[in-house]
Amino acid sequence: MSPQSKSRKRKLGKAPGRRPEQRSPYGALLESAAALRSESWLLADAWASELYATLWLAGSGYAPMVEALKAMDDPAALTALRALAGVGDAETRQSAATAAEAVAARGVAEPDWYSAGAALEFRDAFLVTNLLGDVEVVAITQERAGAAETVLFMRQPVLGATAIELFATPDEGTVALLEDMIASTPDAFRDVITPLSATDVYDRVWPDVEQFWEDGPDEEAEEGLIGSEDVRHPVQLIALADARVSALVPQGYEIPAVSPERTDEVVEAFLASDHGVADVEAARAFARIVAAAAVEQNRDPVVYGPASLTAVLILNVAARVHVSDEDLALLPEIVRAWAYFTVDARDLPRDEARAAWDDELPTVLAEFSEAYVDPELVAERDGQFR
Repeated sequence: MSPQSKSRKRKLGKAPGRRPEQRSPYGALLESAAALRSESWLLADAWASELYATLWLAGSGYAPMVEALKAMDDPAALTALRALAGVGDAETRQSAATAAEAVAARGVAEPDWYSAGAALEFRDAFLVTNLLGDVEVVAITQERAGAAETVLFMRQPVLGATAIELFATPDEGTVALLEDMIASTPDAFRDVITPLSATDVYDRVWPDVEQFWEDGPDEEAEEGLIGSEDVRHPVQLIALADARVSALVPQGYEIPAVSPERTDEVVEAFLASDHGVADVEAARAFARIVAAAAVEQNRDPVVYGPASLTAVLILNVAARVHVSDEDLALLPEIVRAWAYFTVDARDLPRDEARAAWDDELPTVLAEFSEAYVDPELVAERDGQFR
């Protein structure tokens, strides 16, 4: 007999028990929010961003929680709403802020860190990369209510954000924070710190934020919320990143597009270089594919490193075009020539950068070769290399 078909009659001889109290589904949330009241706005934003990510991964609606908190005369509820008003897109931030004002109007005490009217103000931003520019760290520092806060975006061209970290900016400033990062990870980054404007940061990072939301959650994203310090994933702070990056530019700002003419310019520059490829038409076909792929991604075509080149070889060659056996045999030579060309086009330290490419190219070509024979990608191809 299933549990559903068993008799629900109360057994004789037993007094009716007291109906158990129903706990609020927001009990744990309120408990953790209460602990934030005497902390900092920085920690409150991080808490809210992770809560936002948890709801997103679970497919839960945001509005019911905000409405429930709005109905509570509880300082913890107000704390949660003030924190939630700092993360996510403009619409969700506004809904939390409106709810918070309604709770505050009933005389509920504000969290210690909250300052009415305080807004994020851009202070400075910087870029650090590895030698070939395939790993970037973008640091943006903003001030709010007298406190400076720095967000670090670890990203790769084509692949997007790989991690996001949040810091209380040291008294020495953002540069000191980056100098410490460079020193603590020998050989990972160039010892060059490049200033960025607010729009520079937006142009570079906002597409990553949009791409993250569009791609949707994955298993790694879920692991990023399990609380292990060994698991880092941008899902934890993507809602915070959305708010921080969107605050950099005025409403209606549009990222400048790389001109389609840039494809032809770079292809011709490659062919005019000392590329050493005997089959010029094969070199032209390859250069056009990788240059056009970069322009489609709104990147300059000469900005390639091992990870971005591997991604484009898989996504734009292995998954899209048939390559003859003769051309497949030429690819290692053509890919090396293209890699060397990008070194000169970007004015990188020639010997050092070429040596770095030489170390990475066997892996790049091996990953492409493996992808090229993948039956799923074979089935997708509908074009020709040349």
